[in-house]
Amino acid sequence: MADLSKVSIGIKTFLRDEHLLSTITGIGTNLSSCEMVIADDGNFSVEKAMLYRELTSHGHVTEFLPFDSGFGFKSNWIARHFRRDYLLVASDDFDFHSPEVARGIEKLVDVLDNTDVDIASGRVNNWPYEFNLEYCGSEVIEHPVVIDKNAWFIECSLTVNYNLIKRHVFEKVKWQDEIRIGGGEHFGFYHDCKEGGFKVAYVPGVNINTQKKPDPPEYRPYRARAGRPERPAFVKRGITKYVLGDGRIDYEESR
Repeated sequence: MADLSKVSIGIKTFLRDEHLLSTITGIGTNLSSCEMVIADDGNFSVEKAMLYRELTSHGHVTEFLPFDSGFGFKSNWIARHFRRDYLLVASDDFDFHSPEVARGIEKLVDVLDNTDVDIASGRVNNWPYEFNLEYCGSEVIEHPVVIDKNAWFIECSLTVNYNLIKRHVFEKVKWQDEIRIGGGEHFGFYHDCKEGGFKVAYVPGVNINTQKKPDPPEYRPYRARAGRPERPAFVKRGITKYVLGDGRIDYEESR
């Protein structure tokens, strides 16, 4: 059985305190040997401060960050402060209550422990999101990966944002501090991993579901920014066009 005490779970949270409390409870129930690292750029409250103080007293790491610091800033803060061998990238709406989640993370640990894979990924809500990236000059095209469910792992260029990452990856790769959800942050990270020579793999049979709770009204306008056409991560890397795996154009530089 893989050793889950090697794992830090990085949780980015923003204005979804009810989701966060459920996430923390699920981790405490099924993944008690893991370290939690929580980066919170939402609203301060005395109740949350007391909760974070309690978590810190039990060896976890928590921090209130400036309001709306954003995806990139929080991710980088977590990458600087986790203390275990591997970082599990997570969100405040992931549901850790099922014992199946722990068994899935054990599979990810097993891959990182015993292969040269640097990033081992699962799925979110069982949605397939495994691609190889083809670079045609400044254009990038996603190509779906053929999945063998009996394979131990399947190498690819890009996976969903539920992955276990070896510590040394963060010596070369980080997110853009200023970037928000929908700014191309996902591609940007995996692009830089590819440039850095790191090996990415999808591990069949690993999945986490999101919680079935409605987002609070105050959160929704911020989340809606994901629909904006701007993609700062693409601009920074000189990408002029990005084509999704289903053929739709996700981004095209304005002429």
